[in-house]
Amino acid sequence: MTVIARTGFVALLALVPTAAVPLLGFKGTTQDPAGIAGEVGVVLRDDLALDTVDYHVEGTEVTLSGRVPTLWVKTQAIDQLLAIDGVETVASELRIPEVEDDDEIARAVGSALQRYQHNTIWDYVEGSVTNGVVTLTGSVTPDRDKPAELFERVAKIRGVQEINLEIRRQSSSRRDRDLRLIIAQRVRRHPTFSQYAILPDPPFRILVDQAVVTLVGSVRSNVEKRVLEQIARQAFEVDRVVNLLQVGGR
Repeated sequence: MTVIARTGFVALLALVPTAAVPLLGFKGTTQDPAGIAGEVGVVLRDDLALDTVDYHVEGTEVTLSGRVPTLWVKTQAIDQLLAIDGVETVASELRIPEVEDDDEIARAVGSALQRYQHNTIWDYVEGSVTNGVVTLTGSVTPDRDKPAELFERVAKIRGVQEINLEIRRQSSSRRDRDLRLIIAQRVRRHPTFSQYAILPDPPFRILVDQAVVTLVGSVRSNVEKRVLEQIARQAFEVDRVVNLLQVGGR
C-alpha cells in the first residue's frame, strides 16, 4: 500500500511504497466524511481512466483500490484527491497492469527520453528498468522543471510500476549559465568537432554545476576526448573538469 499525505511533493512521494508522509501545516478538516466521499466520487466518475477504481473514506483518509492503466493516471488521481478540502491522506492499493518483459519498457523509456523536446547539450539523463521499476538518473539545466516533465513522459508508459527519480538540477547561477554557453560555442566552432555540427543530438554532453564541468557520452577518438576536455579547462572560471567520455560513439 502507498500512503500519501497532503504536501507539496505529491508526484514524487507517490512513488515510495509503504511510506507514511507526515502532514505539514494542515489546520484541520472543514468537511465531513460524507462530503469528502461525495467529492471523491465526482472526481473518479468524471475521469474515464478511473472508472474501475473503488474508494473508501474513513475520517480524513481516502483508500483507493482497483486497476488503473498507467502510473501517471495513479499519480494524477492521488493529486486530485489530495486537493479536496478535508482529505489529509490517500492510501493507494491501485494496481497497474504489468508487461511481460522489462526490455519492452526500456525501449519505450529510451524513446521517451530521446524525444523530449527540451533536451540540450547540457542535459544528460539515463534510465534503467528492473521489474517494471524505472530509475532515472542524470543532470539537467534548471531553466524549467525537467525532472517533473520527464517523470510525466515515463509514467505514461504502459507497464511502468514505479519511478525512482534521481535527476539533479544544475545550478542556475550566472557563472554557470555563462560557462555553458561559452564552452558549447567553442566546441561547435572547433574544427575537430565539425562533423557533429549537422547532428541535432550530439553523442556527448557538457554538464556544468557550481563551476564543475562534467563531460559525458561518447566521442569517436581519444583525440576528440582530449580536445573536448582542453576546451572545457580553458574556459574562464572553471574550477574542475571531470572527463567521463567514452571512445567509440557514432
